Amino acid sequence: MEGHPENTAEYIWGDKTLRTVRCKTCGCVTHWEPLAPEPGGKHGVNLNNFDPRLQESVQIRRFDGADTWTFIE
Repeated sequence: MEGHPENTAEYIWGDKTLRTVRCKTCGCVTHWEPLAPEPGGKHGVNLNNFDPRLQESVQIRRFDGADTWTFIE
């Protein structure tokens, strides 16, 4: 069931600018992306779905998407 679009579901809510995708089996969010993508635009990926060794090799910037919409340094 890994990685196939049939195994995910999407939802769009709020200001209707983002599409959030989750696993149909466990409900875990896999990623989010803009509905109207633009070059250089942002998207989000849930790195908890990857091998921890990969997480160690990536520079991660924490983002407060719930309140301030700023990076937490």
